[in-house]
Amino acid sequence: MRRDIKEHLLATKKEANRQVERVLAARAAGTLNVEILRESLFIYVLAKFGLSEDEAPSHTMDELAEASLAKALRTNPHQVLETDRPATCDGARSVDMKQALLIMTMQREFEVKLDGIRAGLADTTDDLADLVFTAFMQTEAGASR
Repeated sequence: MRRDIKEHLLATKKEANRQVERVLAARAAGTLNVEILRESLFIYVLAKFGLSEDEAPSHTMDELAEASLAKALRTNPHQVLETDRPATCDGARSVDMKQALLIMTMQREFEVKLDGIRAGLADTTDDLADLVFTAFMQTEAGASR
């Protein structure tokens, strides 16, 4: 069992890295578009959350984080919500913390800077991809001045 977990973690890490490389290569080649970014970012989030496509309830960030926590805790997503009591003084839930850590990691790996508030309020992976795409375009516009 321990070996299965290790192999799963390595496989999801590799998949996330493949998606980062795909996006950065397309960006460097000037072929990146929002559809490619949306697809890659969805797969990236699934990999980071340790989920397969058939385990993804939707593209909604909250539902993906809940499914990920439920899988890790071997429970169902509804129980995650019911039992998740904020352990921090700021009242952040585990689902919120998971998303915040994902966004921070994503910014580092995709070499992009996002408005933290807007990124945190992104409802879906597509919303998050749109923010990343806009940030990429703004960075390129600023570099060409």
